[in-house]
Parts: sequence; C-alpha cells; structure tokens
Amino acid sequence: TPEGGGETVALILGDETLADFKKAVVNAEKDGQREFDFPGCPKPVPTEWAMGMVVTLGMAIEDVGKGTFDPEKARAGGPAAERKGLVVKPNVDSLDYSERRGVLDIPASFAPPLPRSLKPEIELKDHQREGVRWLLNLWRLSPAECRGGLLADDMGLGKTIQLLTFIASAIEEDPNVAPFLVVAPVSLLENWREEIGKFFKEGSLPLLTLYGPDLAGKRVPKDAIEKELVAAGVGRLLRRDWLGGAKIVLTTYETLRDMEFSLAMTRWSAIVCDEAQKIKNPNALVTRSAKKQNARFRIACTGTPVENTLTDLWCLFDFAQPGLLGALKDFGSKYRKPIEVEKDQDEHSKAEGKARVDELRELIAPQLLRRTKAEVAKDLPRKIEVAECRSLPISERQRAHYADAIGVFRRKPKEGGPGIQNHLGLLQYLRRLCSDPKPPGAVSTDSTTLREIIAHSPKMAWMLRRLEEIRGLGEKVIVFCEFRDLQRTLKRAISDRFGLHPDIINGDTSAAASNSANRQRRIKAFQERPGFGVIILSPLAVGFGVNIQAANHVVHFTRTWNPAKEDQATDRAYRIGQTRDVFVYYPVVTANDF
Repeated sequence: TPEGGGETVALILGDETLADFKKAVVNAEKDGQREFDFPGCPKPVPTEWAMGMVVTLGMAIEDVGKGTFDPEKARAGGPAAERKGLVVKPNVDSLDYSERRGVLDIPASFAPPLPRSLKPEIELKDHQREGVRWLLNLWRLSPAECRGGLLADDMGLGKTIQLLTFIASAIEEDPNVAPFLVVAPVSLLENWREEIGKFFKEGSLPLLTLYGPDLAGKRVPKDAIEKELVAAGVGRLLRRDWLGGAKIVLTTYETLRDMEFSLAMTRWSAIVCDEAQKIKNPNALVTRSAKKQNARFRIACTGTPVENTLTDLWCLFDFAQPGLLGALKDFGSKYRKPIEVEKDQDEHSKAEGKARVDELRELIAPQLLRRTKAEVAKDLPRKIEVAECRSLPISERQRAHYADAIGVFRRKPKEGGPGIQNHLGLLQYLRRLCSDPKPPGAVSTDSTTLREIIAHSPKMAWMLRRLEEIRGLGEKVIVFCEFRDLQRTLKRAISDRFGLHPDIINGDTSAAASNSANRQRRIKAFQERPGFGVIILSPLAVGFGVNIQAANHVVHFTRTWNPAKEDQATDRAYRIGQTRDVFVYYPVVTANDF
C-alpha cells in the first residue's frame, strides 16, 4: 500500500519472479538502499518491508512443504511470523516514557576549545564551530537534563565534520569515555571514513567498521548460538570481544536492526543516526532498534527533518528526547492536524495553525539546530533554476501514446492494458512517457537510433543541445534519472553525440570500500577528470552521502515523487566546497490543449 494511503498494488510472485525478487532485496540491502525498483511494480518497493515479506514467505513455503502450514495462525501473527526483540516503550497511543529537566540554554561563558586531534591545516567555519559548541553543551547536560538533539542543518553545510569534532572533543576530555555508535546508509559510512582520515590526525579516533565483510568476522556462527535462543528468534549475535579498543563504530541501519541484542549490550556514549529519515516511521524495526540502544546521548542528523508529514519530526524527537512531544496520537490532534490544514481554511483555523507552529518551535528549540545555506554560507555561489526547459512541447508520438493509454484505461479500468494495472500504474506510465516515448509495458532498447530518440523525445533533444553548450564551457554535468533502462539510453545518446562514456551510478553500484569500482572511487574519478564530463545518477541510490562539487550543472531528467528527495539530489553539487554558480534544470513536457 503506498505511503499515506491509496490503492493497494498487487505484486504477483511465481517461482521464477520470487527468486528475482529475493535477489533484488539482497542487493538493495547490501547497497544500503531504502527502496528499489522491481518489474511489474509501478513504484519503488521499500527494502525493509520487502525483507520482512521474503522471510515470512520463506517460513510459509517451508511449512507448506512440511504440511504444517496453518493460515489462521499465520494471519494472527503466530509463532511462524514472530520476531523476538528487546522491549521499547512506543509512546504511540499514550505517553509511556518522558523526560527533560532543567534549562538547556548555552551559557555565554561556555567556549570549549577545538580538539587537538584536528589536523593543523583544518579550519572550521563559524557556523560549524557554533554547531560543535551546541552539541557539547547538550552533551555536558546529559543524561540528567536532556537525552540528545536534532542536528538539522541544510544539506552541504558540514554536519559530519561538526559531529566528528564533537566526538573528538569528548574523547580528549575523557580518554576512558564509552565508545560512540554512528549509524548511516552504506554510501554515507564511506564518507565518514574519508572525513576521519581527511580532518583528524592518524590514530586519534580508533575506528571499527561493522558492516559488509568486516561484520562477517565479528558474528557468532549460527550453529554456536544456544538452541533456546534460536528457537526464540535470536539467530544473530556478535562475538563477545567484537568491539576491541574502538572509540567509534560505524554501522548500517540494517545491521543495527539485525544485531540489536549485541549492540544494546554495549554502553554507548552516544548514538548518532545520520540521514535520520531512516527512523521517521515509528513502527519500523530500524526505528525501534535505534531507540533500544543503551546510550547516554542521542543525535538525529538530517537535512530534511520533515519529508512527508510532521509525524517525521515527532519520530525524530521521540528518539532524541523521548516523550517531549507527547504521545503520537495526541501530537496528531494537537499539532499535526491544525498545522497541516488546507490553505483555504477559515481565518480561525489559520490562526490556530500558526499558534501551534509557534508553540511547537518554542518547545523543540533548545534541542534543534537548523541553519540554511542562505543564512550561513555567505561565500557559497548562487543556485540558479533555469526556466527555459520548463515548457517543452509534447511530441506527436508522445501525444498518441498518452491518448491511447488513457482511452484503454477508461474502457477497461480493471485491466488497464499491458503494463498498466491500476490508476497508480497509469500515472507512473504517463510520467515516464514524458521522458521516454514508448508504449505501455515497453522498455528502452539499443535498437532505437539516436536520430529517432531525438525526434520523439523533446527532453532528450533539449538536453543534448544544452550539453553541447556546456561542453563549450568545459564544465561538468550530473543527470538524475531513476529508470535503469532509460539510464542506459541516456548513456548511449551522450556517447553517440559527444564521444565520451558517462558513468552510471545506481543501486547496482557497490558502496563497499573493499570494491575497487565502488561509488566513491568512480565519483572521484569523474571529479578529477579535467574538462567537460557527464555522470548519470539514480536519485534514490545517490540522493545522499555523495559530494560532487566538480559538477555545476544538475539535470533532473526524470523527477522523484518527493521534492525533498529532489533537493537532496541537487545538493550533491550545491554544497560547501562549490566555487561556481550551480545551474539546475527541470525539463518538463507540456501540452496546452489537454
């Protein structure tokens, strides 16, 4: 069922497609993707949901083979579908747990020095120094006065360096302090590793990576776990000596979920959840696992604290400061409903909404730090949205397919024709048609000539013209596109026209540091190559954790459903370190007569 409601999508899995689905799930988890595309499903599939479904289906198929399958028990969530875990007070229907005492203001006299482990040539910007001071102030008041905070600086302002400087300061103040746990998507963890080496003296921050191949050697073999634990659903544990002398542990959200027992046995100084949108769903296993950790201090870190609704904000604060915003049920009626009312409400409703906004801001202010680029990055060049591509006339082929698809669907709404199963599928097809003029169910192939592509795709024709101009400037371009077959078409068109071979970075691209062709290395090669260049990225796979300041042109060839994700993608180029104006293009196909 789509997030936020809507018509349920039926996904049929036979023996062959189930095997393909399992492979797609494994690859998505390995690459740290939150969601992935799957043939026959008109929108991306959430990875965590898919993993749970694969496990449940596997147990059901096994029980069917044994002749012990009981559909009633399975439907009721019986032993076959049960997963044992640590208990966490949810604060959903009622307020089970709450704490915050004292005043959290920063004293004027509080001016902690920067850690000595920072390399001498590294100089923090003013807003970064202030961010470290804010973190250290809350840290000194924890856990008695407060439990954590939300670092929500705009994307590209250096949240990672602020957090690392805070951690280094805490370690220098007390060398025996408990370790720090950093949880993030795989691609972002590689960025953490790089920044530790880039900004801090070697050996000053003892580091352990707990994901990928490094995780395998730290796990207890399944046959060595007591049968009683396995029977109770505890099949994944870490060795007793897994931590060693590490002061910083980097791990993924999936590992946090799978190893919650072992990780919760460790007393942490702080847990940092980077790209904390991953824990915005209060019922998700990763969210619950993050809340279960035995940490003195908790930091949620994200440039987009509200992606969809104010429930996102509630969940982040229920991690950082449990109970501050009350129970989720009460928060919905007290804040979310009056604040999210439609704009055409009466004056009384608007006034109530504004009052609730002011009240909410005041409540979270001591534990929220958010600065935008416009406020603090005065030396950052401009971000210019180019309007000339926002009204590209639809081609005759697109017009024909568009009308045909709607006509077929109106006549047979339950069938929808090939490649279109429901209303959402129709919308997805029409959306894609504007970028790739193919009939429903067809995919891009190598048989179509470049001349034919340009003749029938206004977006492609426009983009190749613009790339010609950019080549004359000797500058670099990022092209965002979420459809894999269309990514290949873009690569072929650019190769044919310009004689260069743009790299494609998507969910199939390894994020593992041990891989010689991982994302970071391929992006680094693109950045270091002189002159004109193009790289094609998936906005879902590379929407965060990647810095590409060498490019100053960003083309959203296809567009994601969520504008917050689109902004995240743009900020791969528009961030601190960018020295040129960044030009952003949203090519849009239009037809004024329908």
